[in-house]
Amino acid sequence: MRNTMFICACLLAALTQAAVITYQPDDATIFPNPERGFTEEFNRIVTATSPTIIKNRNESWFDQTSELRKSMRLIVVLYNFNNFKTADLPDEILQGFDDDMQVLRDKGWKCVLRFAYTERESDIVDATPDWVERHLAQLKPHLEKNKDVIYVLEAGFVGVWGEWYYTKNYGNESQHMNDNRRRVVDALMANTPQDMFIVFRYPMLKNEYFGDTDPLTSEEAFTGSVRARWGHHNDAFLNTWGDMGTYASSNKSDDPKMRQFISDETLYLPNGGETNIEESANAEKLATYEKTISACSTYHWTFCGSSYAQAATGKWRKEGTFDEMNRRLGYRYQLRESQISDSVAPAGKCNVTLLIRNNGFAPLYNRRVAYLVLKNADSQYLLPLQSDPRRWLPNGTTAVVNEQLSVPADIPVGEYDLYLYMPDVHPSVASNPRYAIRFANIDVWDETTGMNNLNTKITVTTEAAADPGELPVIAGLESVRPSLSGNVAYDLLGRPVTAGYTGVTIQNNKKTMLIK
Repeated sequence: MRNTMFICACLLAALTQAAVITYQPDDATIFPNPERGFTEEFNRIVTATSPTIIKNRNESWFDQTSELRKSMRLIVVLYNFNNFKTADLPDEILQGFDDDMQVLRDKGWKCVLRFAYTERESDIVDATPDWVERHLAQLKPHLEKNKDVIYVLEAGFVGVWGEWYYTKNYGNESQHMNDNRRRVVDALMANTPQDMFIVFRYPMLKNEYFGDTDPLTSEEAFTGSVRARWGHHNDAFLNTWGDMGTYASSNKSDDPKMRQFISDETLYLPNGGETNIEESANAEKLATYEKTISACSTYHWTFCGSSYAQAATGKWRKEGTFDEMNRRLGYRYQLRESQISDSVAPAGKCNVTLLIRNNGFAPLYNRRVAYLVLKNADSQYLLPLQSDPRRWLPNGTTAVVNEQLSVPADIPVGEYDLYLYMPDVHPSVASNPRYAIRFANIDVWDETTGMNNLNTKITVTTEAAADPGELPVIAGLESVRPSLSGNVAYDLLGRPVTAGYTGVTIQNNKKTMLIK
């Protein structure tokens, strides 16, 4: 196969009249980014007279300046409806939920959200499907209203802590799907926004719901279907017996096929949770650096509890695992090189090639648009890229974004600085730089605007503006099929290869492929 660097060099050389800019990576700094990283948890039994978990209770927590707090942007919030197993949720609780979400919005955070009915193994009485359906119908407009600050919704409702295990109304303590559980799944999907991921505790539930073991395909990913919204969480990370049933199948407590299923699915669906290894002796064997980093990479971990259980998290801190996870949970984008037309006419076109490496364990999952920004002292113009950041693969893969962008006809002539900008898609938080994505490079991030400085300029001129010509492509790329499913990709000769996440993803306006 062609050499990766040769391929990249060919791409960049195809653009004329523009310098290649190389960026210095930052492999050490721990910094916050939205929708990823270590988490803490707030949980509480809410009532009509005491309906909030964050508002007037934990607001100051977000302003504390510990090193860990400064690197976080994600919090787990668990509402316990213990007093409403057979009653409607009062308006005060629904308003309290809105108030809590507004605090997150004001502070620049998002949440992993869960609802449950019991928090003690001695009390396994949860609500019936009838009441779960009624409560979800009540919550529906509030979930829609606050989806801008909800990263994912954990399925919840069933079992102690909402973990779909110790339960009164949903069968025995196994993880199997049954009619009552199916009703809850259907109610969750029907009463939540179509662009919201719902993550479930046991992947076997998904297999049994659909009656197959097929992982989500690239074609169906991000379509809003039930299969495309059904993600995963694991609250027994690295523990014995296949993470305490996480990887169980109908006849094995730890099934390699189920592990492969999760590995495949989490290229398109979020995965996270916490470890529950409570004994130091077990942590020494199970939570080693090698096992932890390997599992995070293989199963594409995006978020993880930072405190519970301290036997494991303490070992991570002692051995440096914690800091590496803090850098790599979720995505960690780095600019490697860029080449952009150095001049353009109003209403003209400029060619853009960006080499972007994802050193994180996971892709980005919620929709986000990347913009090339032309900015000077008087104005700025945002040109959207067609490349979908959700498909910039993790674990060291480099995406080559190769596009031709149209400049507005009314843009004034002059010199513009160029930036790469990835704000949140929700208008309510889009202008807040805390919700924009920071790249892991030296001298790139602008915290006041949330933009990444490409350290190059473009001149808008009506005099001798360069015609970029056709969008440059690598020789042979036009005849190569894009990656369509699972980990299958094709080399420049059209031969199938298996993605090892150590190569290059070639992306332009029409095609995606991965070169090992």
